Amino acid sequence: MTLPTRLIRDEDFAADRGLDLALELMPPPAIQQAIAAKEVESGTFPVISGVRLANKDQDIRLLGPVCQSFNSIIVHEDAGVDDLGDLQDVTLGSMPRTSAPWTHFAVLASLEGYDPDDFDTRFGPPATLFGAIQQGDLDAMIGVEPFSSRLLATGDFEEPYVFTDRWEEQTGNRMPLVEVATYQETIDEKPDAVQGLMETMFDAGAHIGDNPRAVIEEYDDELGLETDEEFDLVEERIGHIYPGEFDEELRESGAEVVNRASEEGLVDGDPSDTMFRRPDKL
Repeated sequence: MTLPTRLIRDEDFAADRGLDLALELMPPPAIQQAIAAKEVESGTFPVISGVRLANKDQDIRLLGPVCQSFNSIIVHEDAGVDDLGDLQDVTLGSMPRTSAPWTHFAVLASLEGYDPDDFDTRFGPPATLFGAIQQGDLDAMIGVEPFSSRLLATGDFEEPYVFTDRWEEQTGNRMPLVEVATYQETIDEKPDAVQGLMETMFDAGAHIGDNPRAVIEEYDDELGLETDEEFDLVEERIGHIYPGEFDEELRESGAEVVNRASEEGLVDGDPSDTMFRRPDKL
């Protein structure tokens, strides 16, 4: 769940800044498809998906990280999974191949010497994976919030592999999740609106950082949270991950994701020089 977009929709963050936004909330695969088809002008986008569009001569631009990675491998406590090697022997659930969770997993797996296609992976939306792992139809899943916290709060699941921790071991930086994406033609036609959108997104991130519990409680129905332990876990795990301003470290880390993916042959080329733009230097 990308909380800043909920706040922009519900708390007049855009209207208060004079922005006239037609905001439509969609699941991540639908957002990516709509941007790729130029059916919408902007949305959140994984960096590897941006590379694949850029390498097809699309003038996609990534304007700023809006979230740090909250992905990890979630397993049943008795699954016997301690590292990626063990994960090859079980069924793994993941969001689709174009998603940030899977593309980042593919990069991390490749860096550790594994072929991501060698894992027995079942792809689907988070809610479906959440139900499947609870029922024992999956041994493990690439967790996304708030489902990860809801599983961990039961005491029946554990988290042996945290993406941002493993990435930091490799690079020294935190791992990003998604950036705001648009096209160069939109920037050329509406530079003030694009800058206003980014300022609004960062303001929403700052609001979450200053008021994590209140924001989480505001969206408890959408998050599916019920117990105090679930609320505490979600606050601890995602209350701090939304940048309140342009995050240079996450930007550099996103560029490094692209570089490593290119080196590992997961993407054809590295268009970082043109794909990444700073919102204050459009």
